[in-house]
Amino acid sequence: MDYKKKINILLAVGIFFLSTSGILIKVASAPPLITAFYRMFFTVLILTPYFLIKHRADARYFLDYRPLLVGFLLAVHFILWISSIQYTDISNSVIFVALQPLFTIILEYLFAREDLKEGAVIGIVMAVIGSSIISIGDFYQLGDKLFGNFLALSAALFASSYLFIGRGVRKKLNYFPYLYILYTYAALFLAVGVYIFEIPFIGYGTNNYLIFLALALGPTIVGHSILNLAVRYLPTSIVSLSILGEPILTTFLAWLLLSEEIRMTTMFGGAFILGGIYLASVYNNHQNRKKERLQQSES
Repeated sequence: MDYKKKINILLAVGIFFLSTSGILIKVASAPPLITAFYRMFFTVLILTPYFLIKHRADARYFLDYRPLLVGFLLAVHFILWISSIQYTDISNSVIFVALQPLFTIILEYLFAREDLKEGAVIGIVMAVIGSSIISIGDFYQLGDKLFGNFLALSAALFASSYLFIGRGVRKKLNYFPYLYILYTYAALFLAVGVYIFEIPFIGYGTNNYLIFLALALGPTIVGHSILNLAVRYLPTSIVSLSILGEPILTTFLAWLLLSEEIRMTTMFGGAFILGGIYLASVYNNHQNRKKERLQQSES
């Protein structure tokens, strides 16, 4: 088996682990803030020995204000997304969170003076139509699922914000030390939140702590690590398309394992959203490669 096939299989495994995140969060009975905290806490605990052995010199970036800010945004993202699953269907939550690439394109247009090309505009319009379809389907539960959809949409905005603001630091740091510093700050901010809201740190039962550990090991460490590896060997468009498999697989797992109903509005709206995300992401990546080739030819 050649290395590309191995990478494709590995990518599929990574998407599967990412897809388990929503399921694990749904079955946890702890408060969302506790779930978010322990997910980051266990992640940092597991990664600390490797960081100290291989990347101790990069600890100076803890003093940079940007990872501090990005860590705060990541913490808010986790709180919003985990909370959203308590109010709306898992399928709705993961589809709305998947809007993150579109928010990133909009932020680049507003603050980095990146051109908003036709393909990106069409993708954004498709996503807005899809979001409207899903929201219309949930309209009869105004105080419940619509609020959960809003939380998931807000989580997508915060996810795109931490990715956008963190671009400058990522250029200076390797991926692992950057993520470690980011996760550490996120865990600290989440711990502060737990303390401020006077939520107990302990007493959630063995099952919940196993779920927290599974969230750290599976979606966070294994899932994101595989995606980072895949980008080095596969075209970005392939990885982008594969990532869109996460909400689809999560929805299927929620139906299979938790007997969660999948409504027609979710299916149609989700198809519009995922199609729009893919179109905008691929077009954006194409434009970036075109710009890079132009800069290389000029130099």
